[in-house]
Amino acid sequence: MKQNYYLYYSLGKKEYFSLPAEWVLIHFVETKEETSLFSVEQMTHDALSAPAGTPALKELISGAQRVAIIVDDWTRPTPVAGILQVLLPYLVRNGFSRENVVIIVALGTHVAMTREELEGRLGREVLSRYRIVQHNAWQSDLIPIVLPGDGRVVRINPEVARADVKIGISSILPHPMAGYGGGPKILMPGVSNFEFIRDHHMRHTIHPQAIAGLAKGNPFHEDCFRAARAIGLDFSINCVYNQHGQVARILGGSLEAAFAASVEVCSEKLGVRFDEKVDVTITSTYPHTHGHQFCKGLSAPDIVTKETGAILMVAPTVTPVSDEFLNSFNLVKERSHNNSVEYVKGAMSKGMLFLPDKPVEFNMAMSCVILRPKIRTILVSPMITRAEARTMGLEYAPSVEEGLRLIKNVYPKARVAIFPSGGLIVPKPPWQQ
Repeated sequence: MKQNYYLYYSLGKKEYFSLPAEWVLIHFVETKEETSLFSVEQMTHDALSAPAGTPALKELISGAQRVAIIVDDWTRPTPVAGILQVLLPYLVRNGFSRENVVIIVALGTHVAMTREELEGRLGREVLSRYRIVQHNAWQSDLIPIVLPGDGRVVRINPEVARADVKIGISSILPHPMAGYGGGPKILMPGVSNFEFIRDHHMRHTIHPQAIAGLAKGNPFHEDCFRAARAIGLDFSINCVYNQHGQVARILGGSLEAAFAASVEVCSEKLGVRFDEKVDVTITSTYPHTHGHQFCKGLSAPDIVTKETGAILMVAPTVTPVSDEFLNSFNLVKERSHNNSVEYVKGAMSKGMLFLPDKPVEFNMAMSCVILRPKIRTILVSPMITRAEARTMGLEYAPSVEEGLRLIKNVYPKARVAIFPSGGLIVPKPPWQQ
């Protein structure tokens, strides 16, 4: 049988497969290759030259003493090195020496990157010539910022607080709780303190409006923005992607204007309308390929698949899911007396971590799995074993072909959707409008 369909495993790498003859394809979410895409360097130059909602960057830095460039970490596909190749010489041409520039990796509560990872992220020359700071959400000298209106205090990285000009570099991607990642999230949670991140994430994650593709009316997103405005971001550089995982646009400007423009492009590039739920969804979690980040890839297929249906999910992970993360599922089962859903909901409704002794991102990723609809899900992954999948409440198949055989036995005449890159989909079903 001809293999007409594919899933993305990485940028430019596709794995092809065929469907059973009796299945009816409703959606194959793909776009034409964009041959007219400009280089990252050219798009960055354009973003600096024609910003939205703010004067040119050279005007913002005029008279400033210290510039902080805040970048996301390696769990995001942002081409940070390519952007810095344009941004750093731009600063030099406008009077800034490298001694007055600091690059801050906005880790939030993620683990610090190794030197090798930083070199890949920033570029060897940048790593050797510029001061690089990795944010630590637990450090004792974080600077307090009071949020107008409610008096809450967020504590931020001192290098960010001391900077005269703050520039953020991030990716605007569909996010299962925030609506869209990037933009304000480069500051909160990116450079904020653990307690504020914990309280924010737990309080807002289970809200019914905290879903992928929704910003307006989404309390998770709106509270991130409230904190980001208080912290202040003078210039935002946002990357937007097409469904092939290519950078389609880079937009620059003020926090508000650049984010709004980026979301508009993201919705145009990645938004897909669905009139019905399907029996089977076949998806890749790409570009979520780092450890437990693959859990974000459940968001889109969960929205469009019937609860009586099935999901075949490829997780092309490049780093393993940690033993600590996997063991956390057993901890929840033990502490909840095998009532994980109510246990997790109960803690999060009070703004608490359901595993207070584990990282925030563990709690968040686990909630994506534990609180999702009870849809049969078969996982295919090069770095996840059958036993590990079972620990997370998922079935396992060694290949897409074997997974299809398992599903076909139950759904001989399925109506099907295929997401080649499930992390780059914004479903727009009528039942969520």
